Amino acid sequence: MPTEIQDTDVIVFGILFLVACVLTMIGFFIGASIRRKSVAISPYTGFPLRRGDELPYESARKILQFIYDLQDYDNRLFDIKKAAICRETGRVFPKSISWLDVMSVDWNFLQKKYPGHYVSWGSLSPEQQSAIRRAHGTLEGFQTEISSKDPAPSAVTAEFAYAKPGPLYVDLQTKVVLGWKRIPSSDFEVLIVQKPKRRY
Repeated sequence: MPTEIQDTDVIVFGILFLVACVLTMIGFFIGASIRRKSVAISPYTGFPLRRGDELPYESARKILQFIYDLQDYDNRLFDIKKAAICRETGRVFPKSISWLDVMSVDWNFLQKKYPGHYVSWGSLSPEQQSAIRRAHGTLEGFQTEISSKDPAPSAVTAEFAYAKPGPLYVDLQTKVVLGWKRIPSSDFEVLIVQKPKRRY
């Protein structure tokens, strides 16, 4: 025997449906508002960052092609749409936009790339720099000419922040280097990790 639908059931269902619609609309407007207000600041320049999905196709292609050509597990391809770009320096910060579409970049970007205790290349003594060079064989493409004497990466001043390519950092314990490299035929830079060569 079919169950009869009561008037109260229809009213309750209607109210629940209406509440669900209202909550969905509120969520949509809050999400849109968060995106409009989501402005992250470049750790190097203090100016607002650009969203990776705003890049022209050819610029995005050059960035990803450069990473792909490295064929390096520690420097893997990333979703350019989830990246933030420094307008003034061209530096690309991957994984900077959350699933809620909120952009966020701080000095943890070094740890996100490769965990370590990094200091500025310029804070190393000539002997320490020589030891790092020997451990790597080459530091070609990294900034080894202009670097802050202050060991803290976040203490960088404009003189070094705007240098091309960007600063180089070193973990003295592991001899891992982490620094910016310029992408040929472009104004962009990507953060590259390089481990010392193994000796057999």
